[in-house]
Amino acid sequence: MDLEGSSGDGTPFFCSDTLRAAVAILLLLAAAPARAAPDPPYLGELIAAARAQGLASELQWLRLGHWRQVSRGVFESEADGPGFFLAANGKTDPAAELEWTLRGFFAPEPRNPKSQHPACKFPARYAWLSKRLGFDPARLPPRSCARFEEFRGTVAAQSVTFVFSSYYLNNPASAFGHTFLRLNKTAEPRTGKRFELMDYGIDYAADVDTGNALLYAFKGLFGLFHGTFKNIPYFYKVREYGDYESRDLWEYDLDLPPEEVERLVAHLWEMGSTWFDYYYLDENCSYHILGALEAASPRLELISHVPSAVVLPADTVKALYRNPGLVRAVHYRPSVRTQFEARIRDLSGEELAAVADLARRPDAALPPGLSDEQRARALDAALDHVDVVYARDLVDGRDAAAAREKQGLMERRASIPVQSADLQIPTPFSRRPDVGHGSRRAGLLGGASRADGPLGVVDLRLHLHDLADPPDGYPLMAQIEFLPMRLRLGLRDGSVQLDELLLVRAASLSDFGRFNRHVSWSFRFGTATVRDGGCRACLAAVGEIGGGVAVAPASGAFAAWLLADTELLAGPDLAGIAGKGVRLGLGPSAGLLWRAGSRLSLVATGRLLALPWSFPRTTFDLRLVTRLHLGVASVELEVRKTPLDVEGLAGLLFYL
Repeated sequence: MDLEGSSGDGTPFFCSDTLRAAVAILLLLAAAPARAAPDPPYLGELIAAARAQGLASELQWLRLGHWRQVSRGVFESEADGPGFFLAANGKTDPAAELEWTLRGFFAPEPRNPKSQHPACKFPARYAWLSKRLGFDPARLPPRSCARFEEFRGTVAAQSVTFVFSSYYLNNPASAFGHTFLRLNKTAEPRTGKRFELMDYGIDYAADVDTGNALLYAFKGLFGLFHGTFKNIPYFYKVREYGDYESRDLWEYDLDLPPEEVERLVAHLWEMGSTWFDYYYLDENCSYHILGALEAASPRLELISHVPSAVVLPADTVKALYRNPGLVRAVHYRPSVRTQFEARIRDLSGEELAAVADLARRPDAALPPGLSDEQRARALDAALDHVDVVYARDLVDGRDAAAAREKQGLMERRASIPVQSADLQIPTPFSRRPDVGHGSRRAGLLGGASRADGPLGVVDLRLHLHDLADPPDGYPLMAQIEFLPMRLRLGLRDGSVQLDELLLVRAASLSDFGRFNRHVSWSFRFGTATVRDGGCRACLAAVGEIGGGVAVAPASGAFAAWLLADTELLAGPDLAGIAGKGVRLGLGPSAGLLWRAGSRLSLVATGRLLALPWSFPRTTFDLRLVTRLHLGVASVELEVRKTPLDVEGLAGLLFYL
């Protein structure tokens, strides 16, 4: 650096001001207390003590590094980003990582201001090792963890809430629901509903790098996305789930002591330095949220209480309750659509007509016979409807017309001197995900077929729920099943036949009316046995998709639907298009759902398909399923009619 300068008139000088400043700094340094220098022998003492205590094999250390035992004596961390390890073989060697972590604590401050000292990068490791080994700060190098302290001060966590965002079938990644954490700035999270919106949400999600649906599914199934932890103000999460996607939120306040809350915050900071391979089915959002909680609280057993093959968000909520006393309170946050539906539920026919007019034309005149109270209720509902329809556009400012529409309605509402009553929405306790049936199902049924005589049926499903299952804890008008399978056992001849094995079967019924124009839909993909004139009992690959309209009131007691279906079958024994074993079917399908509370379900379905270029020219399938729900089991009665057969079955289904 050139210390020479010049005065205003060009006369050279040596910077006397700079020299005075340097002298002052030296005097301040001389007066400051001396900071400890690194103590190399102390490092050896700590490593020896850690080995003697066997800290590398302790549960807390293994959880902090997310190491899982893959075989006897062999461990591997689920963290995949190299920044999470200080040892070259740290991913597979917890002992080496512990030793190199201790060595890292003795490292000098990094010269790169963007780099962190190991003690600052891994504050949860530092705190735990300090507690177990009794660190003497005077014998450790000085450190400054400004970035971590800023994060810690920003979230200001005093308590923790586990949040479940309800099922959302319009996005495959959220079809099973979603979970994340909320770090609360108060020890009692519900001190004020508005204040908690300023708390911080902690989300684990895939960093998606494609908009292609098929590529997205492939990468999500095979762990080709990076999964990372992110912190974001809670009001953004409420906006995303409750407003944009109309998903109710269930909030489970956790009973964690202050030291565990502090350890969780420190560990979340540590995980910001890495990424995990994101697997849609198992190592997903809910799995790693449980892993973070276990790392903060070694007394908890969470991951061991969820199925290993497929980790569902609802199952992770249930795992909380396998730890007595962990959940201290449950709260319900209705979505903007739920609020709108509650708003219009008690409106008169004239008020509903006014809301419908305002939804079509915000400047529509209100009926002259309405009182001020009725006009206020109609405008309040119309404002909620705008929020439902234009939630994202209003927040992002992408639709000026939507903003003008809402502004106009707000001005009309402000001109009516009537205070709106607080919207009271009773908590629907039966919708809580933790009260739902087990997502796996196994059953045994027996009966008879006109064509095959006495038969037995083995019913298996890996996950999740269909419309005839017990409704508590699940969406009332939707189903999604992963790997449903049925084996058909011929008792007369001892035959075993695969009746059905589907990769996925799903349906969503949306109440079509003046305030909702969403299409209902269904699909299934996998293999199924064909039973009609085209083939007596042929196993064929099947792909089916349908769309249409439904009447499906929010009560969930009744639904009826009519869809237009397209089915494509492929099998070597099928008489199909140009004799190539491919058959196309087109036609209507219909259904009726009726429930008597949560104890009895009845689902009747029918389908008629035209088969162009095939023989026979048409086919049909009629089915009636009734289930009486008895806790973990249901009694099923089923009748089915196909072109060549009629069969009846009865038996038990168990939810696991």
